[in-house]
Amino acid sequence: MSRILFLLVALIGIALSILLFLPGLIPVAAFKDRIETAATNSVGREVTIGNDLSFRIFPRTAFHVKDLTIANEEGFDAPYLLRVEEADIGVKLLPLLSESVEIDRFVLTRPDIKLARKQNGEINWAIGAEQTAEQSDAPATAENGNTLRELKLGDVRIVEGSAIFNDDAANQKYSAEDINLTIVLNSLKEPLEARGNLVFQDTPSTIDMVLTSLADLMAEEPGNLKLNLTIGDATAGADLTIATKNGIEYSGPATIDAPDLPALAALMGTELADAPGFDKLAVKGNIDGTANAVRLGDATINFDDITANGAMTLDWSGPRPKADGVLSTETLDLRPYMPPPATSAEGFPEWSDAKMDFSSLRNMDAVFDITTNAIYVNNLVMGESRIKLMVDAGRMTAEIPELSMYGGQGSGRFVLNARSTTPSFAGNFDMNAVKAQPLSKDLLRHDNLLGLGSFKFNFNATGASQAAIMNSIDGSGGFDLANGALKGVNIAGLVRAVGEFQEGFNPAALQRAVTQARGPSQQTDFSEFLSDFSITDGLVNAPTITLNGPHLNMTGKGTINLAQQTIDLRLVPKANSKLNGEGGRTISIPVRVGGTFSKPTIGVDAESLARTGIQKGIQDLFNRGNNDEASEEGETEESDPAKSIIDGLFGRPADNGSSDDNSNTDESATAPSTEEQLINEGLNALFGKRKNTETEEQESDPQ
Repeated sequence: MSRILFLLVALIGIALSILLFLPGLIPVAAFKDRIETAATNSVGREVTIGNDLSFRIFPRTAFHVKDLTIANEEGFDAPYLLRVEEADIGVKLLPLLSESVEIDRFVLTRPDIKLARKQNGEINWAIGAEQTAEQSDAPATAENGNTLRELKLGDVRIVEGSAIFNDDAANQKYSAEDINLTIVLNSLKEPLEARGNLVFQDTPSTIDMVLTSLADLMAEEPGNLKLNLTIGDATAGADLTIATKNGIEYSGPATIDAPDLPALAALMGTELADAPGFDKLAVKGNIDGTANAVRLGDATINFDDITANGAMTLDWSGPRPKADGVLSTETLDLRPYMPPPATSAEGFPEWSDAKMDFSSLRNMDAVFDITTNAIYVNNLVMGESRIKLMVDAGRMTAEIPELSMYGGQGSGRFVLNARSTTPSFAGNFDMNAVKAQPLSKDLLRHDNLLGLGSFKFNFNATGASQAAIMNSIDGSGGFDLANGALKGVNIAGLVRAVGEFQEGFNPAALQRAVTQARGPSQQTDFSEFLSDFSITDGLVNAPTITLNGPHLNMTGKGTINLAQQTIDLRLVPKANSKLNGEGGRTISIPVRVGGTFSKPTIGVDAESLARTGIQKGIQDLFNRGNNDEASEEGETEESDPAKSIIDGLFGRPADNGSSDDNSNTDESATAPSTEEQLINEGLNALFGKRKNTETEEQESDPQ
């Protein structure tokens, strides 16, 4: 028994001695040429190794070499395709003993890879040794005459590698550092597997890929690619059928999720403009593509806050990526791409001077046919609509053949040109059966306009801010509302309030009456309210304003300064003195609407009142027509009403034969004339109360 144990120990010792001393007995330098030849035959390119060459058997048979180089394809600039600082080249032991070298694995430490593609599509990484039909079960020659190659790499590991890809066809350059990959390729007929991590374009990334098989692809037969990638925060996955018969083609389900779209685009060589929107992208669907374009069908696309379904094509062969497709979405939220609306604690906000940036329109070209149930543009909300959206080198055109807005229907067109530093805008809209109240609430920040009607509007403007646009806007338009109301004021009541003071004028009483005609509970009903307008450099000119309602007719004209947000409308309402319109007389007074968008004002227009009184007199204002009848009957003709109103407005007493009136003439004539005095004195004349009476009351007043 002891002899047997001794024999076993001896055999083990001999084996260990062989393992330890055999590598030293093998003339490694003699294998250098054979290794280079075997490697050259394996990859189909000239392979050279440095003179520092060693051999080991344990734990696996391998040569250790330094300075291994795989030559580049002829016609490419880089001096090599691959250069490795150190490499362990696994070999099979038994063939080695017969002075033959068969490589079954590579461990490459700090390799440097130079990949390239020419403008004509030629690549430098098509490696592998040529073989004949007798050496492979696969067909020897593809239809295009290219001879197949056999590549057996076995287990390949890359440690701390680097790579550069110069793509002249796309004018792009990509780089990767700290590559640590495990690659398995036992033969061209077996799957190529690659797993590991790297730093791509300075961004940590991972890859997990299985390709089956290279032999099929090289024979122009379909193969399969399963791919999972992470690049920074972005992830992508695909299960694709790959074909190479007509150039690279692929199809199958795929997903991509880019929570930081600008960062991912920059990694791919496309710099997105630093502008609102283009923040994130998530896509899921079936893709069908080539090296320069991909079509996405049956897709769900999440772009920023927009979720859409449909089909689209993305082509990156041109100077800018181009997308086109047919999409449907529940909501089309354009607010992230618009300048934020100005805010105000109270009333209508001032126009912002902040610079607006639409340079993101230069990120890509696009043609999309979009249907949506809702569109959000700042405070405006549109309903079910169809849009053809076109973007061409920074110029966006939105053709809207079907537009739903606040219960109405119509069409429109909007153009935003951001090709130059200062953007320009143009558009036209034609809408019918629109509810005025919700529209005015969202557009004008108040809900004082009620009714149902149509409006049309065309415009053009330039400017890099809201304020600049409002200063430059030109255009024209009009509106026609029916069966509505103006909330906040009872114009007919205002007219009747003035008409009630026929026996004399009391400013305080009139002010109370005017106040009662205004307020949240008051409104002016109308059956028709319409106007046309033009716009020049931000100034809206409305030459005709017409409003017709129960016992009220009103005409007028005026201007609205969009840039300054000011209003100046002069209106002439006519109302019946009786509330029911029966048995009364027609009363007409001039009304002026002024103030600002935030604080509009409305009241009796003293200036027009004075001018109208001088020109027409009291008879025209109140339809007093009995003077002519009295003259025909031979009665004494009354005093001229125009003369009376002049007397009241400018301090001259009416000629009633009273010497007391003359005593106040000089004092009244020299008194300063204000708007209140114009109203006061003019209405005194209108309603038959002489100024001297008011003066006598003031003199008797103990104040």
